[in-house]
Amino acid sequence: MAVEFDYAMTLLFLPPLGWGVAFVWGALWGSFFNVCIHRIPLYDSVAWPPSRCPKCGSGIAAYDNLPILSWLILRGRCRRCKNPISPRYLLIELLVALLAVALYARFIAAADVTLPLPAAVGRYLVYFYFVGTLVVLSGIDFDHQILPDQITYPAIPIFFALGRVINDVSWLDASIGLCAGYALVRLIADGYYYLTGREGLGLGDGKLLALTAGLLGWKSLPLTLLCGSLLGLAIAVPLLLLRRRAATGAGDDQPLRHVEVPFGPFLACGALCYLFLFVGRDYEVVVFRLFDRFF
Repeated sequence: MAVEFDYAMTLLFLPPLGWGVAFVWGALWGSFFNVCIHRIPLYDSVAWPPSRCPKCGSGIAAYDNLPILSWLILRGRCRRCKNPISPRYLLIELLVALLAVALYARFIAAADVTLPLPAAVGRYLVYFYFVGTLVVLSGIDFDHQILPDQITYPAIPIFFALGRVINDVSWLDASIGLCAGYALVRLIADGYYYLTGREGLGLGDGKLLALTAGLLGWKSLPLTLLCGSLLGLAIAVPLLLLRRRAATGAGDDQPLRHVEVPFGPFLACGALCYLFLFVGRDYEVVVFRLFDRFF
């Protein structure tokens, strides 16, 4: 029986079949993450009622709820009312599927051959659910400019504990990261508020950093903040300028510094950069190789 189980795991999780399994796994969870992004800010249950059309309220049949395929087959419309369904549902499912494949490539297909397959799969699952949490938080922050406590508060201790199981970083590194991630944003947010009388960074960003560094360790903080800030500048500033121009045309001349921008998605991208580049590798060696390659 043990031999049969090992053979089944090897067949299912190792290439070539493993690539397809990872993609389907990610797409299925991407569909659930869409539900979380939509319902959690509304304080609705993510388990009940079943999926419904956001326009006419009719239930969506199981054959119309296949990740990626159903949206493409129905051409992004409800089967009954024919109203369009946001392409974001397709994009989230596809994004999570691709991230699942990327994690598979990083932590199973290219993993250390001395690591037993069950341990490699467990490690993969921890990082997959971490990435899924980042996707959900980013989607909610993008829509509502909040990082809800009902996700961050339980996720921080859960991923801290899971990090001790896979043991990619030490208990001390993770503890320092958890505390420093929140404290850093808290200091910046409080300092900005005392200087300007306005809120800058939300404390939800600090909880997101605590969640990230509690799993990946304190060394993840510099790269997460750097990549998040650079990406935020590259994407947000042009969008802010366009938004300000539109507001000015409508008679609302709002200062650029007063326009709210969700920072959570950019921090999540920074955390992904660290996850794929550095986790399980020597930090200094990777930095040296990157520096040598580009300079």
